[in-house]
Amino acid sequence: MNKNLETVLDTNTNDTGSTNTGNEKNKKKYKYSRTARAILSGLSLAFVASLCVGMIMYTSESTEQMRENNRANSLKAKINSLLPDDARGDNIRLTCYAIQKSKNVGHNQKLYIASKDLEIKGYIMTYSTSLGYSDPLVMIAGFTPDKKVYKADIYFSQETPGLGDKVDRNHGNFLDQLSGHSLLTSTWDVKKNGGDFDFITGSTVTSRATVIATYQALKELNSFDIRSHKKCKVK
Repeated sequence: MNKNLETVLDTNTNDTGSTNTGNEKNKKKYKYSRTARAILSGLSLAFVASLCVGMIMYTSESTEQMRENNRANSLKAKINSLLPDDARGDNIRLTCYAIQKSKNVGHNQKLYIASKDLEIKGYIMTYSTSLGYSDPLVMIAGFTPDKKVYKADIYFSQETPGLGDKVDRNHGNFLDQLSGHSLLTSTWDVKKNGGDFDFITGSTVTSRATVIATYQALKELNSFDIRSHKKCKVK
């Protein structure tokens, strides 16, 4: 009887041991399986992220030339609209000079000289000012051969919509009043400050900024020496 009982007890003990061992193996398998899934998920996310970044870079690079062409065409159209009539046409040569640093017109601006048969027909200059509400306010203007303002426009602006941006040609003809004026024939300020130029009510700061900036551009143009400036590419 005792022998049979011992046999049964030994059998139960062995079965319990086998069960415990099996549970431990199952736990290890589950643990490894969960870790493997986590690693796989991480690798999948990394692959997808890399793929997305690669596609974005490819799209950016493949469209960069298109964007550059659009910018060049936009600038070319702007220049053509601001040049005097005699400075337009197929036989006009446009030479660009870089204004790297100037107390009058700011940094990294450009002067384009339109000529025909070695005779200057007009100028185009970009110039910036910090007198507006939001920097930078960049302008672009065409000038006649005798260095009078032919036509001025806003090239880049972050002025307040509905207020400062009223000087833009898309919102009116405020900038037309600058046309025909030269460096020494006018008092370059708004009438509120004793000058010759009107200002837009509610946009006095930006109005004054465009007037004084154009005056500074005229100063730069009148003192410009092409021998001290490098040529830049005309796109």
